[in-house]
Amino acid sequence: YVRQGEPLGLGHALGLAREHVGEYPFVVLLPDDLMHHSSPLLCDMIAAHQRTGRSVVALKRVPGKAIESYGVAVPADKDDAGPVIELAGMVEKPSLAEAPSDLAIMGRYLFTPEIFDLIDQVQPGAAGEIQLTDAMAGLAAKGGMSGLVFETGRFDIGTKPDFLKARVEFALDRDDLGPDFGKWLGELVRERGL
Repeated sequence: YVRQGEPLGLGHALGLAREHVGEYPFVVLLPDDLMHHSSPLLCDMIAAHQRTGRSVVALKRVPGKAIESYGVAVPADKDDAGPVIELAGMVEKPSLAEAPSDLAIMGRYLFTPEIFDLIDQVQPGAAGEIQLTDAMAGLAAKGGMSGLVFETGRFDIGTKPDFLKARVEFALDRDDLGPDFGKWLGELVRERGL
């Protein structure tokens, strides 16, 4: 394992893994984006990389003002409906008016080792942090980045509602907890008239 030591941004943290990764494609899975076990997202990302040879980032359509909370993809072809889209760039947390698309970057990435050279070129931003989005934008500008649009299976456990939804759904999926927990949950919903 590699320890970052001080919080200098996701790009910095990823850059520290360079010697461990070597010259192979690799995935980055952010822990606040929890995926349901039934989601084929990671397998689909690997298949997209195998077809294109490019790095791949998970994208989800986010409507309205909520887009301001995410890094946003710039499609190379605005008419490309996907699910695999070539990217021309990224914008970190744009205003709704400045958002280049409704395609938000989710916490699942498959990178080629080329990302490390781009991380090395990123200048520190606010609080001295190296932003991964800046390196990804450079990779996309060189034609080396695709996005994979997906719909379901994601829980943003950085938000309280999704944190609770994930707990309930994962508990219901378990053979040792699901039956009793599901029965209790059903009774609670009926009792409260929900």
